[in-house]
Amino acid sequence: MNGTRSPTAAFTIIELLVVVAIIGVLVGMLLPAVQNAREASRRASCVNNLKQMGLAFHSYADSNRRFPASYGWNDPAIADPAGSSWIYKKAWGWGAWLLPQLEEQGLADTLGVCTREFDEALPGNNSADWPAAELAAMQTPISTYLCPSDVSPSLINTAADFCHSNGPDSHKPAKSNYAGVFGYQFPNFYPWYLWHPWYAAQQGTCHWQTGVKLKDVTDGLSKTFLVGERGWSHQAAYWVGVGAVHDEDEWGAPKAVGRNFLFKLNAPLVDRYYQAFSSMHPGGGNFLLSDGGVRFVDDAINFADGFQTDGSPSGWWTSWADLDKSTIGIYQRLGCRNDGQPVGSF
Repeated sequence: MNGTRSPTAAFTIIELLVVVAIIGVLVGMLLPAVQNAREASRRASCVNNLKQMGLAFHSYADSNRRFPASYGWNDPAIADPAGSSWIYKKAWGWGAWLLPQLEEQGLADTLGVCTREFDEALPGNNSADWPAAELAAMQTPISTYLCPSDVSPSLINTAADFCHSNGPDSHKPAKSNYAGVFGYQFPNFYPWYLWHPWYAAQQGTCHWQTGVKLKDVTDGLSKTFLVGERGWSHQAAYWVGVGAVHDEDEWGAPKAVGRNFLFKLNAPLVDRYYQAFSSMHPGGGNFLLSDGGVRFVDDAINFADGFQTDGSPSGWWTSWADLDKSTIGIYQRLGCRNDGQPVGSF
């Protein structure tokens, strides 16, 4: 030993920068892969939710010979068009009627879904008077009705009112990421319009008050939408029902059903956008078909509201009888149970 030290090995600044750059590239490659894997898992969970709903719909149909109504009353006499005092009352939604089939009998019993009306469980519009047990039940999040890709700021859909204007967020229902497919035109319930041609246009598998029989899905159960996604960006939905059946506003009928006419999938946030179907899955959204199958529908699916039989463009005023069904898009055809038009592959 001569008492001298050997030089200590160390990184130069250039070598350190090269290592940092390599790590950055690796992280940049890894993160998207991790995010894609997580989204694939969430999307698969959403598909499973819809499959569970499909089983519930068919279990309900086995017992009742028809699908549940999109929203309405246990007593059909309430929907008598001779009166209109009920139109500002709440009505159960299909999500509530399916509770027993989704192993949520306790919630159904607390609310009295099958034994009384929604407006009896939580009477009137003064939410301060609502009983605590029923209020808590209405606000219970149900995992089957929640898409894991939709990370919302709250379990309660504070983006829309419920029953009356300026209602407190503390008394609003739990959200659902799934809405029934109403099909063509007006999903709200007006008794004085029941004989109007517009109201002969309940062409989806989710009707108000009266559920659809499977035999009435003449286009084929595997080619007709039953339920679709709706994300928080489009104000989602409520599983328990609707606050006002006569209304197409945020707190009315669109909280149970959606349109596949007038609004594209993942439509821009313009007038009445909350009636559209949407999702947080990139590129499209999941739909439950009437046979219980689930399909992912691309945003770019063929969309056309079509023309009237006289060749003029159709509009919200066009009756089903005046619509030339051969001119509507694949997205529209899938939303109608009896348009008689082929859909091909989608």
